[in-house]
Amino acid sequence: MSKKPHIVLIIPRGEAVRNFLYSDTLRILSENASVTLLSVIHDDAFVARFGPMVERIVPLRDYQERRWIRQYRSLVHNVHFWWLGSGVARWRFEYGDSLFGTPFQKLLREGYKALLRLLANRPTLNALASLERYLTVKFGPTDEFRQLYKQLQPDLVFNTSHVHGQASDLPMRVAYSLGIPTAGFIFSWDNLTSRSRIMVPYHNYLVWNHRMRDQLLSIYPDIAPAQLFITGTPQFDFHFKSEYRLSREDLAHRLGIDPARPFILYTTGIDRHFPKEHLMVQLVIDLLRDLDIRPRPQLVVRTYAKGTSQEMLELAGQKNPDVVFPPVMWDNRWFMPAEEDLPLYSSMLHETCLGINAASTVTLELLMLDKPTINLGFDPPGSDLHRRDRYSKHVDEFDHFIPVRDSGATMVARSEEDMRNMLLRGLREPQADSTRRRQFIVDMFGDTLDGHSGERVAETLLSLASS
Repeated sequence: MSKKPHIVLIIPRGEAVRNFLYSDTLRILSENASVTLLSVIHDDAFVARFGPMVERIVPLRDYQERRWIRQYRSLVHNVHFWWLGSGVARWRFEYGDSLFGTPFQKLLREGYKALLRLLANRPTLNALASLERYLTVKFGPTDEFRQLYKQLQPDLVFNTSHVHGQASDLPMRVAYSLGIPTAGFIFSWDNLTSRSRIMVPYHNYLVWNHRMRDQLLSIYPDIAPAQLFITGTPQFDFHFKSEYRLSREDLAHRLGIDPARPFILYTTGIDRHFPKEHLMVQLVIDLLRDLDIRPRPQLVVRTYAKGTSQEMLELAGQKNPDVVFPPVMWDNRWFMPAEEDLPLYSSMLHETCLGINAASTVTLELLMLDKPTINLGFDPPGSDLHRRDRYSKHVDEFDHFIPVRDSGATMVARSEEDMRNMLLRGLREPQADSTRRRQFIVDMFGDTLDGHSGERVAETLLSLASS
């Protein structure tokens, strides 16, 4: 029998645990390969849960790089943003401008932006990025990963999250420099236009769908189409597996709501990106109280695990009738969903009659389950937000969300009156936009929403490791 390939999975953030360890990916890999986990999470519970499925768990931590390398990388990121010109990039520069108050500071800011304009062309940007890659490995803060890979002799190193996990950068760069085959997962649908440049080189890339594939090729033409693999994302697999579906009665019992009455699911955004959102939730509470709908719908508010304002917590503590704020079962240290949260969240999506969120991935999840959805195109009543904090930018200016808005698959509320009318429409005519919802999901995801993306990821990694 041929020797099993050895695959190193790098886990640089908690959400990667949901995608690749809770899903079918690790199970299939462990059956067909030797697997080493290089993980920022390595406490006793983690080791007990996943240790039996892998050869070894190696703790992963951040290393302090030289200050001038970090500063140079920041310059390259900003040059990329200026060249890319995405909606998020424009917002970042607008926000940055607001941080400089004195005339001298503003003059320095304008000088810096003039430098970015000068450098923001593809040949110069590619040269800057190549130099950054060389310097990062050449002046790396540790030789630990060279020694580790010499010991492990892996056939493939896979980064489960190409962003939001700085600890994965150095081990991936070292693996690439040693000629070890590497692969990276483009973590989310907005990352290519909102998370700046992919600084870490990879031999192969795994993406959600054709849109992300084409976008990646257009931004990075040096990447060959053969290096890209469309697998879907395992984070949606749980919505299409019966074992993650609670009965309505069980779900209602866990949430503390009446199973005989419909409920609306409001999912909040991170508080620093959506200031004063508690006022928007209060608006929805007030509108639902006055709507002539029988039976009266309940409101379930799922707060964002990575940032909830004190005002939102105080609203949750008011114990409004027909409103519940269920606890979000995430590990606050690692921002890692608990396994128990998976069926609860999937069941909420399946059982809700209508979803409300600012402009998040939850919109996609609601649409793929053919649920009426309202996005927020106006600021919370009485909030008086700065222009840079306006809610409408998320639906009108951010590249990844504009196709959702333009599809007609979701409703975008532009005023309090819009919100009232759309609540009525979603509750009374839930199938009104069903054709548009289904068509958008087919156009965006093709046939990847089948509960088997975790399997496809595993099969792709096994193939790359064996070739």
